[in-house]
Amino acid sequence: MRRRPKKNACTIMISCEEPTEDGKMQVEMTCEGDEILASYLLESAQSLLDNRSQASSKVSSIGN
Repeated sequence: MRRRPKKNACTIMISCEEPTEDGKMQVEMTCEGDEILASYLLESAQSLLDNRSQASSKVSSIGN
């Protein structure tokens, strides 16, 4: 029995180039699928990154 490949409900790809000397960065984003779901995914990803950032800064402050 062959499994069907999973179809993504939404795909978001964000990429960037190295920053220029003046600190500017070229950022590109492509999104396929439901835009409301994409917004939810981006907000969820931001929360995950914020939580990781807070956790790592707590660890470094304990060690100092």
